[in-house]
Amino acid sequence: MDLDRALKELFLSFGGGLTERLAGAPAREWLNVELPQTLAPRVDLVARLEDGSLFHLEFQSSNDARMAVRMLEYYVLLLKRHDRPPRQTVLYLGNERLRMPSGLDQPRLKYSYDLVDAGEFDAEELLRSSNAGENVLAILCRTPEAGVRVRRVVERLSKLEGEDRKRAVRLLLVLSVVRDLVGRVIEEIQHMSVVIDPMQDEFCRKLILKGRAEGRAEGEAAILLRVLAQRFGELPGWAQEKVKAASEVQLGDWCERFLQAGSLEELLTG
Repeated sequence: MDLDRALKELFLSFGGGLTERLAGAPAREWLNVELPQTLAPRVDLVARLEDGSLFHLEFQSSNDARMAVRMLEYYVLLLKRHDRPPRQTVLYLGNERLRMPSGLDQPRLKYSYDLVDAGEFDAEELLRSSNAGENVLAILCRTPEAGVRVRRVVERLSKLEGEDRKRAVRLLLVLSVVRDLVGRVIEEIQHMSVVIDPMQDEFCRKLILKGRAEGRAEGEAAILLRVLAQRFGELPGWAQEKVKAASEVQLGDWCERFLQAGSLEELLTG
């Protein structure tokens, strides 16, 4: 599950409060919008709000100098298809300082859209919300004491029931990759085995070695060490050193085989 898919599912499954926060009104219905591929193949999310207006939401994980041009293109195509102007918002998720423009100012053309930095959301407000989607979104806030924030998010999600709880935790794991917090999230959900067991979940196994888009073996090794300790208990020094010194290829092999291994020795020396 990539970041865009996770965010779409977050809004579609738990998006009441999130949509109202960004659009000023809850969504009455979500529209499946496919645009001509020769121009703009797909928008992220489009909703018809309770007041009948159209709301277009795009997710962006990095600064894009041509974002305003893309959004204008979407605007024209949505206006043509629905015969009404959409209100548009870009939700920025990146770690770098936000540098994108929020519109265009050209001769005979002035155009703008809302540009929202998810890192600037009020974490306390999101954590106090009764909406699970807002609780999950708190993982993206750029605030100190990340460990405390992760624990509080997981505690809030533990109050959900059944599939909603599993879905929310999975989405939290995907978003936590953006802020390099996946290891902390896995540690906290170990105390919620009724929710999801990282040792038995295929998605979590893949996530262990996915890391950030640029990939960092050191971070991957740290996450694998946590998961191995959960299964085999306290790791001896030789095992810790071997994992820390391993290549990304070796880490990938261990990640694929650790559920089948009967012991730590069998996994790391077999």
